[in-house]
Amino acid sequence: MALNLLFLFAALFVLSHLGLSSDRIKKPLVKAIGDKPFMGLYSLVALATLGCAIWMYAGLGARGPALWVPLGWDNPVPYVLMLLSILFIVLGSVTPSPVGADMGMGAKPIARGILRVTAHPQNWGMVCFGLAHVLVTGTAGALALYGMFVLTGMIGMYHETAKKRKDGDAEVQAFLKETGLIPFSAIVRGKNKFVVGEFGIMPIFAALIVFGLSIVAHFVL
Repeated sequence: MALNLLFLFAALFVLSHLGLSSDRIKKPLVKAIGDKPFMGLYSLVALATLGCAIWMYAGLGARGPALWVPLGWDNPVPYVLMLLSILFIVLGSVTPSPVGADMGMGAKPIARGILRVTAHPQNWGMVCFGLAHVLVTGTAGALALYGMFVLTGMIGMYHETAKKRKDGDAEVQAFLKETGLIPFSAIVRGKNKFVVGEFGIMPIFAALIVFGLSIVAHFVL
């Protein structure tokens, strides 16, 4: 029963994120209740569905049936994914994307820093976080809980980019030509270049500290 509810709340988390960010639902709600109340509702729904999913996951004895042999803690893949996840999230937080889901509202459409790498750094942070935890767990429960971050990140970035390509102004359209969905794709195509100096020392240092603390916490807890 707990596993079924976990999949249900995970699905609701993904669907509510995508549904509330779609213009068909978002615009009428913003018009009816205002922008800030809408953001409050958006956050409340996200926290409620995520909280319920975590609660159900915690109640699973062995986190559900095993689906595959998980990667061991001696494998470097999950560590690399988690480092990338934290870097994407931290750097994306200090350089919000104008095509990000709400988090980029008001951001200037300039492809600099981490936005030279990808237009959706925070989405890729979610994807890397989810993949890392799915790979080291290998259970149905983990697939539901952490897989929802992968789905939300992947589908969300495609959804937001498609929306901006259709309705974005000239500056946003120019921004999209200088960056891309897939990390480093614009750089490989010669549309942009990699400039480490634009990332900033403090954000990178903060990301490394968070990464180190997360590793310690996993082994201690």
